[in-house]
Amino acid sequence: MNTRPARLFTALSLALALAACHKLGSGAGDGTPGLAVGSSVTGEITSSSRLNYNDGSRHQGYEVTLKNGEAIALELGGSLNGQLSVFDGQTLLATASARGQDAESGNAGTVSLAFRAPKDGTYLVAVNSAGADAFGPFKLDSSSVTPYDGKPLVADSEAIDWLVGEKQDYTLKVDKAGIYTISMESGGLDTYLHLSGRNTDIEDDDGGGNLNARIRAYLEPGDYSIGASALNGGTGSFKLRVGLTPVDKGLATRDGTALAIGQTTPGMIDSRGRRSFALTLDGTRQLQFDAIADNFDPVLHVTGPGIDAEDDDGGDGTNARLTLRMGPGRYTVAVSSLGSQQGVFELETTDLGTDAATPANSNRKGEAEAAAAAAEAAAVEAD
Repeated sequence: MNTRPARLFTALSLALALAACHKLGSGAGDGTPGLAVGSSVTGEITSSSRLNYNDGSRHQGYEVTLKNGEAIALELGGSLNGQLSVFDGQTLLATASARGQDAESGNAGTVSLAFRAPKDGTYLVAVNSAGADAFGPFKLDSSSVTPYDGKPLVADSEAIDWLVGEKQDYTLKVDKAGIYTISMESGGLDTYLHLSGRNTDIEDDDGGGNLNARIRAYLEPGDYSIGASALNGGTGSFKLRVGLTPVDKGLATRDGTALAIGQTTPGMIDSRGRRSFALTLDGTRQLQFDAIADNFDPVLHVTGPGIDAEDDDGGDGTNARLTLRMGPGRYTVAVSSLGSQQGVFELETTDLGTDAATPANSNRKGEAEAAAAAAEAAAVEAD
């Protein structure tokens, strides 16, 4: 998603608009209402609100006094299709507008912004309408943000921070192998995560729902890097969570794990979106493979002597199933996920016997059972 040109144009237009208003009297000492950190104010943009002469939009300003390094989170709600900006005199410090589908449709949406004061002083918080025909009531909430202490993140920890640039990096220290879930949640950012380190390179945009990012991966002990950013280019507060799910020793986390007929093997999809297993047969058998997963859509692919079969939704729901008549030899059974999502799955290998009458390319056990039942019924009628 390439949004940078649009973001730069929006930021520049808003900076010019608010700077023009500031010069016309919107600033310290001219009766601009104050905003205390931790408080909320309500207002309405109407045709009598202060005019931005470059585009005809309207605005309302509020003064907030902060100390050097103090951070504040702002959230604009209500029916107004609006934008938020923070100025230090004539200098634009931060700006944000409605995100995602709200911005594209022109409808009102929540706008979140966070910034840190570069010095002691009074700053102008501007609520600006998105265009000359945008009017309506709004509510502006403010809250203090506790700065992230900079320590490495570990299992079952979280950090509340604010995005002030293109990307921010965090260190993840993994002491115990397991499945780690890393999420970046925000009410105003289209969050984006990048996890790297120890042969791991995973990215995610909306895996956590509601434009929140989430990565779920099996990680070995070591140090990793978490890159946090926003696709909509905004600034704002967010929460970074790291959760650990312990795994059984039998979890397959490497390719080539041997399958045992009649058993269920748990596995973990890797960063490529797949996991492969090895199966060796010393005779002809009718086998059924089931790939079962809760949080992704699995796909089965079996290759070997005379076999190249694939299935997506042949099992229950979106689970995959293949029923194959297989001769002696070595086979590869691969489980992948649509969209290269990561997650844990179970691979069941069931022995259906050596009945050669079952269709060799069937991917449903029920078909073979139905054919056998029909043949038995016909024999009974003949008697």
